[in-house]
Amino acid sequence: MLGKLFSISLLSLVAAAFAFAQNDNPSGQPNVFLENKSKPPKGTTFRTISGVVKDERDNPVRGAIVQLKDTRTSKVIDFPTKDDGKFVFRDLSMSIEYDLTALHGDLKLEKKVSPYDTRNNVTLVFKLEPKPAQQ
Repeated sequence: MLGKLFSISLLSLVAAAFAFAQNDNPSGQPNVFLENKSKPPKGTTFRTISGVVKDERDNPVRGAIVQLKDTRTSKVIDFPTKDDGKFVFRDLSMSIEYDLTALHGDLKLEKKVSPYDTRNNVTLVFKLEPKPAQQ
């Protein structure tokens, strides 16, 4: 009886050893499957502010000056518009408020881009219209 119990135990150990030795993974790494959800891509810390300057008839204004003022440092950058009236400012901080001013002749229009605006690409349209004559 003791021999039979020993044989069964030995056979169970040998079967377990064979089951453990059969590894389909040649790298020797354990086969562990976890749901590894990738992190969502981090938002960029930079933004682009672009747009167009138009006249009262919605035509692009060539040669208008668009000024970008960093309200933290008071640094001002000028951008003259091309034939298509477009302007672009790249690699701007998301955490700074910017004041933008479009100038053409005696016409002037101002806009702000807040750090609370979470868009990475901000598009602005400046429509320069003469002020109505006062009566």
